[in-house]
Amino acid sequence: MTRGIINAPQLEAVEVGSLILQEGGNAVDAAISSALVQTVVDPMMCGIAGFGSLQLYLPEKNFHGFIDFHTTAPYKTKEDMWEDQIPHEVRDGMVLTV
Repeated sequence: MTRGIINAPQLEAVEVGSLILQEGGNAVDAAISSALVQTVVDPMMCGIAGFGSLQLYLPEKNFHGFIDFHTTAPYKTKEDMWEDQIPHEVRDGMVLTV
């Protein structure tokens, strides 16, 4: 890969992602490697059971897709279950936190 950006909170994770790209890996290889290193060097802020989303473009495979790895809410979750915990007001049909 001739161009790329690696972004992570810890330098060690960035260095590993960069090395993966320099050695011929693709963006997915670099992202997974960086995430695993991030888990080791900053375990309180990152973990293998996390959630998120990924937009993926692999031109050599003509693939452009989106992977959603968010979790679903528990069955008993209700829209207003935390309403009494957050100070807010309703203005023009919009809920505003105060």
